[in-house]
Amino acid sequence: MQPLLERLMTTFPDAVRGVEVDTARNEITARVAAARIVDVARWLHDTPEASFDHITDICSVDYPNDPERFEVVYQLLSLAHRRRIRLKARVTEEAPQIASVTGIWKGAEFMEREVYDLMGITFVGHPDLRRILLPDDYEEGHPLRKDFPAEGRGWRSSFPFIPRLDEAPEEQTEGEVPEQEKQAYLVAEHQGGTRRREELLLNMGPQHPSTHGVLRVVLELDGERIVKATPDLGYLHRGVEKLAEGLHYMQVIPHTDRLDYVCAMTNNYAYVRAVEKLLDITVPERAEYVRTIVAEMQRIIGHLFWLGTQALDIGAMTVFFWTFREREVLLDMFEKLCGARLTLNYYRIGGVDSDFTPDLVVRLKAFLQTFPEKVNEYNQLLMSNRIWVGRTKDIAVISAEDAINFGLTGPTLRGSGVDYDVRKYEPYGVYDKVEWEVPVGKRGDTYDRYWVRMEEMRQSARIIAQCLDQMPEGPIMADVPHVIPPPKAKVMRDMESLIHHFIIFTQGFKPPKGETYCGTEAPKGELGFFIVSDGSPRPYRLKIRAPSFIHMGAFDHMARGYLISDIITIFGTYDIVMGECDR
Repeated sequence: MQPLLERLMTTFPDAVRGVEVDTARNEITARVAAARIVDVARWLHDTPEASFDHITDICSVDYPNDPERFEVVYQLLSLAHRRRIRLKARVTEEAPQIASVTGIWKGAEFMEREVYDLMGITFVGHPDLRRILLPDDYEEGHPLRKDFPAEGRGWRSSFPFIPRLDEAPEEQTEGEVPEQEKQAYLVAEHQGGTRRREELLLNMGPQHPSTHGVLRVVLELDGERIVKATPDLGYLHRGVEKLAEGLHYMQVIPHTDRLDYVCAMTNNYAYVRAVEKLLDITVPERAEYVRTIVAEMQRIIGHLFWLGTQALDIGAMTVFFWTFREREVLLDMFEKLCGARLTLNYYRIGGVDSDFTPDLVVRLKAFLQTFPEKVNEYNQLLMSNRIWVGRTKDIAVISAEDAINFGLTGPTLRGSGVDYDVRKYEPYGVYDKVEWEVPVGKRGDTYDRYWVRMEEMRQSARIIAQCLDQMPEGPIMADVPHVIPPPKAKVMRDMESLIHHFIIFTQGFKPPKGETYCGTEAPKGELGFFIVSDGSPRPYRLKIRAPSFIHMGAFDHMARGYLISDIITIFGTYDIVMGECDR
């Protein structure tokens, strides 16, 4: 990487203001002049030695006392060379604007809109720069700025005029009705004899159940064919990132459960890994095995939930009951492990909350003996079902090149033939100590993404079985007294332990100043946390890289040309959960 960095600085001596290499966290940051961000980004994308073809995330940080108040942060990934780089550019409060990189990475469109919405930074050249999580007519500022009150500000919608579907807006001109609010129809006259072509603007949602949450999509139709599909997000927005700025690091863990309430364990895992990376904590070996087992149990649970609901949405009810049968068995084990089934709050910074008992080992091994055959049953039921095959094969096709350019991850990316999996690229837990494979598709259609998830469940079972056989004895929490409280048994008997416990839970711990990005392979894709520490017991900035949000950025691209009925299938192929998407 060093020769590439030297070449970068030589090529852009006036643009690259400095490069920082964090060897402890294996992270590289380049500070770039805002006026040259597009030039540097395009060079990193196009130069073969760099090949940063995947845009992982874009976010921003607010430093109110700095002359250059806002810092725009770009997380880039080179799939070919398996390395990351972070670009940072500063803009002022008086002119909070920077050029858009949507001409390089299509996935930047949604990412830049989020930064514009929540921080108020304008991206010049963006094709559709408007709010994305907050209403279009929200005029009370930008919630992630430090001077925006944590309790929010009052806001009332202006209730813009919306014409009825059965009547034309004869007395209202087009300029008086915002384009995104046109619910009625859009009639276009075309030359060509007496033929008249109509394009209908159809509102879907925000109550549609097939999205596993609250989502609205405005469909522009030519007959029943989709001309354009515009997602309207934010109906479930709860401000988790803003809340995190007022919480101690340990207090954030329960909030991560609610990001993706179907796969809460992996959210916990992703967050605590990011904090451990910030603190440079080594987790005990037994705890790493337990974490890996539980994460793969959660992956199976997540994919079972996806398969059952996707089949139900398409029309196969039996599969729903069968998948929930196996899901219940694993949820019973979660309840035995930590006392909860849905929002679990199980992972801890430095380890896990409770140990994996011999009874759970026996029950899990018994489950693994029958589970592969159950997966075969799901396959047999669906692969011979002409409705399932007809509604998934060659539907929502996305090429490998486009999937990478949009920043897709997880089964959605691997279905297009890209073998990117964080567990292989940047191994964590004990994934490098067991044998398993990364399933990849070929065509990039909905059927391939289904096949990838089916194979992933088999691979998860394979990983769990090896972990159970290899799991050593030992502690389940790291011994780092300034960060981790003493065991509860000591707290109840020893005064020093009680004081220690009291101090950590009331005052928190203070990581060193710095920042880190940590990505984890969640069932839906790469779930990443970018944390900026100012040395206080609370994160100065916490940015969640939610895969569902990134995937919705490709929704219009993948929906065009297909039928209205295919929209439900496309929702399902992402496995979106709106708690994660809206945060």
